[in-house]
Amino acid sequence: MSEETKKLPGPRGGGLLGSLREIGANADVTWTKWSATYGPIFRVDLGPLGDSIVLSDYNVFKNAFEGNPDVFAGRFVLPVVEKAGSLGTLSWEVGEIHEKRKRLMLAFMEKVDVNKLAQNEVEAFCDMLKERQDKSPSTLYEMIHESNMNMALAYTYQRGQRCPYDNEQFRQRMALMDSVSKARGNLIANKVNFFPFLWHIGNRKFKHAHDALRSNINQELASRDPPIDTVQDLMDGYLAKVDGIEFPAKECISHIMNLIETSNSLKTAIEWLFLLITKNKDVQTKIQTEVTSVFGDEIPTMEGIDKVPYTSATIRETLRFACPAQIIPHMTRADVKFEGYDIKKGTIVFGNVWGLHHDPKYWEEPETFNPDRFLNSEGKLDFKDEESYVPFGRGKRRCPGAEFSKRVMFLYITSIYQKFGFEEVEGHPLPDVGDGYIYGGRHRPPPYKVKIVPRSDGK
Repeated sequence: MSEETKKLPGPRGGGLLGSLREIGANADVTWTKWSATYGPIFRVDLGPLGDSIVLSDYNVFKNAFEGNPDVFAGRFVLPVVEKAGSLGTLSWEVGEIHEKRKRLMLAFMEKVDVNKLAQNEVEAFCDMLKERQDKSPSTLYEMIHESNMNMALAYTYQRGQRCPYDNEQFRQRMALMDSVSKARGNLIANKVNFFPFLWHIGNRKFKHAHDALRSNINQELASRDPPIDTVQDLMDGYLAKVDGIEFPAKECISHIMNLIETSNSLKTAIEWLFLLITKNKDVQTKIQTEVTSVFGDEIPTMEGIDKVPYTSATIRETLRFACPAQIIPHMTRADVKFEGYDIKKGTIVFGNVWGLHHDPKYWEEPETFNPDRFLNSEGKLDFKDEESYVPFGRGKRRCPGAEFSKRVMFLYITSIYQKFGFEEVEGHPLPDVGDGYIYGGRHRPPPYKVKIVPRSDGK
């Protein structure tokens, strides 16, 4: 078959739901299996949403998002997101407005001491562990959620200030955000995406939760009077027109809502981090030994990141082995000839991150959790933008919060394992990575319980 008439392979699909039923709950795993049959790029029928393509090989992934960035940097805005309002939502915007909003986001992060903000939250988290250590088994899910939400609220519209976990305002705002998340459910699988008319008859809770959170943020916005002398959070960044980047102040409300929601990717990564370290006792012991030898009783700081290579390697391996971001949809912004195929403008494009991170062509024993794969023979970190490693994406839509997320994970792991360890609870077996599921576009572990174990040699 000539290149001009080459057709994309893929499962048959057809009918009202196309291949949606065959894809199932874990699209990333299904696509990896399909790629063995159909190759590194294939077509998938998404029923009412039309055809999409899946990229399941690193070279194809790179050629799309780095080799053709303008074409593949679009975003398919889910109908449910469009109904709720996507203006001001960095995750869903495209083109010039996306680039401008990303510049504002990065400029605001340079103005705010996010390292200090994260450090304060981690110290409070350690205090919470100490308080709850005798109340095992503990659900780390709940504790990580509270901590992550506190941090997200602090840098979006709480002027960089964290709250005590029992603070009434904090509990109210967390409850509002939880209501939105619960009402959204699995955002990508929301029925409105496939049958838009259902928005008017089946999404009362979704709209009510959105309106309540939006109203709360708007109250804070109305209480602030420009000019803003010191930028302390994202809302200040809008009002101060940080670095000359100007948007209508009202748009910060949607941006804040979106940013708090996307912070769940960091929360999910930390959930996996604790789970995988607890399941691998030798990894936990090595981290504790390394952290103690470098920091002793001193509070870990980012300045020591190069001195704890095994700890850093464990973070990288967690993001490879159980990356939270798996199936965020892109969209082509123009017709393109790609890999010998004619791809039309407006085609939904998925990068199969799970497939890339578990590809035996690039990873030895990819189904094994092994931080040593990121270390050289001298035990030093050996990481050079590894091929087939894309936990934060590639190209124009690479996550702008990547560096912040890695810093936060580093502070959590060093500060916590300096003082504590975790053990499996009898009668509550820890889940495996294969038990993970896609929810809200993120690959999450099921809830799990662990026993908090204070270190006798820790601080």
